Amino acid sequence: MDETDKSIIEYLQKDGRTSYTEIANDLNVTVATVRNRVQKLIENNILKIVGVVDPFLTGMSTVAMLGLKVRLNKLEDVVDQIVKIPEVRFVAVSTGSFDLFTEIITSSNEELYRILTEELSKIDGIEDTDSSVILRIYKQSYDWGVK
Repeated sequence: MDETDKSIIEYLQKDGRTSYTEIANDLNVTVATVRNRVQKLIENNILKIVGVVDPFLTGMSTVAMLGLKVRLNKLEDVVDQIVKIPEVRFVAVSTGSFDLFTEIITSSNEELYRILTEELSKIDGIEDTDSSVILRIYKQSYDWGVK
């Protein structure tokens, strides 16, 4: 990535609906340059343009963060199975007390309970979990830029 790519990303992080024409004018490049670079960033999984919503305002009343301790020789298998659960919205390998962190968004506590007891409990390699239910979201920020 060069400085032009980084600048395009910063524009789209602030507002994913920013027109390519506006970006091109501000960066003093052609619209085709912006379009081609955005396409390349998307194809290389560097950039994804999405609408971000507050799940509580869309009828999804239960948001939970789970820390999972996993047998390390089963880590990839556990990840492969967890990412297939539709309600799981985020999965990351980490250091510290937990090997994985996941975010689960459901329409009810009962649905969260079902996922914990019927789906996660069957995955070989998960040794322990610690869950926290999110009560309110105060900040979701994606405009941290690139260096």
